[in-house]
Amino acid sequence: MFSDINVKVIIGLFCVSAIAFLSHRLGVVDTSYPIIINTNDKSKILINSMYTESTLDESDRILVQCKLLKQEGYNFCGLGIPLTNGARNNGVDLSNYNRLSTVIKYMAPAKNAKLKISFRNFNDHYSNLADNVSLKFNSISFNPNLHELPIVIPFDALQVDNWWVEQYRIDFSDSQVDLSNVSYLEILTDGMQNLGNYRIEIDSVTLYGQLITEANLLKIILLIWLITVIFLVTFQHNILKKMSITDSLTGLYNRYGIAIWTNKKILSRINRQNFYLFYLDLDDFKKVNDTYGHKVGDQLLIGFSHRVKKYLDSITNIQFKFARLSGDEFVLVIYDLKENQIKKFAASLLDVIDTPIRLKEHETYARVSLGIAQLKLEINTFDELLARADSAMYYAKKEGKNRFKIFNETVSQDLFFRKQVAEKIKDTIIEDTFYLSFMPIFDAKNLNMVSVEVLLRASDETLQCIGPDVFIPIAEEYNLIKNIDLWVIEATFKQIKKESTLLKVTPIIFCINISAIELHNPHFVQNLIELMELYQIDAHDFELELTETSLVEADLMSVSTLQEIHSLGVNLTLDDFGTGYTAFSQLINYPVSCLKIDKTFIDNLHSADKTKSTMIKAILSIAESYNLKTVGEGVEYYEQYSFLTEQGCDMIQGYFFCKPVSWTQLKNILQEPNAQKLRQEKINKLAKKFMK
Repeated sequence: MFSDINVKVIIGLFCVSAIAFLSHRLGVVDTSYPIIINTNDKSKILINSMYTESTLDESDRILVQCKLLKQEGYNFCGLGIPLTNGARNNGVDLSNYNRLSTVIKYMAPAKNAKLKISFRNFNDHYSNLADNVSLKFNSISFNPNLHELPIVIPFDALQVDNWWVEQYRIDFSDSQVDLSNVSYLEILTDGMQNLGNYRIEIDSVTLYGQLITEANLLKIILLIWLITVIFLVTFQHNILKKMSITDSLTGLYNRYGIAIWTNKKILSRINRQNFYLFYLDLDDFKKVNDTYGHKVGDQLLIGFSHRVKKYLDSITNIQFKFARLSGDEFVLVIYDLKENQIKKFAASLLDVIDTPIRLKEHETYARVSLGIAQLKLEINTFDELLARADSAMYYAKKEGKNRFKIFNETVSQDLFFRKQVAEKIKDTIIEDTFYLSFMPIFDAKNLNMVSVEVLLRASDETLQCIGPDVFIPIAEEYNLIKNIDLWVIEATFKQIKKESTLLKVTPIIFCINISAIELHNPHFVQNLIELMELYQIDAHDFELELTETSLVEADLMSVSTLQEIHSLGVNLTLDDFGTGYTAFSQLINYPVSCLKIDKTFIDNLHSADKTKSTMIKAILSIAESYNLKTVGEGVEYYEQYSFLTEQGCDMIQGYFFCKPVSWTQLKNILQEPNAQKLRQEKINKLAKKFMK
């Protein structure tokens, strides 16, 4: 918006400048000063030398008649016109005039007789009130009979009389033409060479000039441009500065703005005991976007921010700043709130939020999980305080959402634990002590091994104790997962290339898990292509697996990344399907080729509650409709296998057939000629037992 204003101002200023310049050229600012219009406008003074006689006639025009009686010395006669009625030192400023126009006739008993016009200027540097001749002679001599009437004399032609400079010993600076304080205008003969009669007829003498010169006008225009540019730059800088700290959707502070404000407060002498940061994360916001669309989602964020701010404004005796970090995450910084008031304030804030928000066409809720952290002595930055509130908010979500959690020792220990695990992961990446295990996946009908899921394992005892289900989310939190994903992909590709001979005889597909974060990694697809080219891996040799929950927050960039992967010929599998609440109708938006039914459904398959079995049947039915392959995960018992095969599940994965194995063990299974037969015999035996 401010760029449009800049353009309009520049265009407007350009137009004004052009109009001003053109108007000046057309004479709009021209001015005139008639010194002589008629014979009665100003008093006239006859001037003549010793050997001349002169008369002045003002009846019709100004007529000066002179007669030279004796040809001795320098003789002259003419007319003096005072420009003011005051003293000689109070003249007229003629600086704005640049030319003199006169209708004047001169007759003399000589062919090249000249007239001399002088503007007599007073200046304290060289003039004396008692000496009339001390006024500067700014003069021009010319023969009127050589010019057409009116005669126009440019002021650039004026010169200071040399005799005057020499007589009064004038320095260089004061010997220049000066028309700033002119007291008299004199029109005299410039010498009288021959005896006889001289006649000067003056009809008019008018000065012409400009209220402002073209040079000064250009200076003013340039000055205005300079001031305008400085103003626009300053204006734009202030707008950009405001934009850099403001969330464009809600008008609140953004992350950068709240960080600057909070860091300033932390550095100032505030009471840390009364300074708190609230981390608010909207619960299930993705469902609103999926159900009503992103436009309604934006309206909800705006309505939510207005409601919270209105509530905060209604509370006296507290000072606060409210900000939107990103997406559906908000931060509230409050000080002057006492420790014993925190829980009551948090509960009332949740109550205010937990009421319907009316949008333009809908009514919905914006419940939040709230984490609270107090500014302690050991905290010196906004990020440190935010990390504590974020950890507390994480606990609030784990405990059931729509509640608050204050950062305490338990949360602190968990934060410390996650930092330790993150350090272990860093060390493991640097020392290259990760290794791979492989979980076989079998065709449900013929029991042939068709693929293996690649599983990440760590040699470090700490990571072994907690397992990937714990350290992978921590790796995502600390931005380490990208390195892990690339390590797993490259390690798998190395294994495929190394065992290419075996895999040609007994081909299997390697299913590699990747983090949802890769969907927002602009370099992931290119990195994948480079590794495929480096190890000469065909797109049909492997598949990539994503958890269904990773698609809960899928946006345009996520879908674009999935489509890029799919365009390479790489199949995509949706893991843990059924836990992410993805609407079946949304599957068409994602280029997946296979669904893995989550183990939690299979574990409770034969419980009294038939919900799980009904859900599995629905998944298999929908998968068939969309022409998707299916894998049953976590199959440990014959009854589970039997149910899945009867319902048309394509593949089986679980301890019922095989646990995760090393590559050496997997090779032995692949090379065992009777492996498929032994699996079939196991099934037949269990089937007979089950039927009894």
